[in-house]
Amino acid sequence: MSNYERYVDRLFDENNDERITVADNDGKEIEFEQVAVVDFDGGYYAVLKPTVALEGVGEDEVLTFYIDEENDCLVYEEDESVIDGVYAEFIKMLEDADEE
Repeated sequence: MSNYERYVDRLFDENNDERITVADNDGKEIEFEQVAVVDFDGGYYAVLKPTVALEGVGEDEVLTFYIDEENDCLVYEEDESVIDGVYAEFIKMLEDADEE
């Protein structure tokens, strides 16, 4: 199974509560809880919360990953404008869900 199938199948499954494991640049695996998948600016982004303390990441912070379909992987998003846009779209999703 490719990384895309593994990540995307689990990420897009609303009933999935399994943790997502992502390898950092050094190959160290880090577990995350899925918070949301957000459709933003023509791409999909996974909003993930680390299950262990990470240097530079607060307890209540999440990280944003681009779902790279072409390379079958998740890519850590570093562009602050994209992160802000994904977050704004995520908040809108929450507000829309509250209205239902």
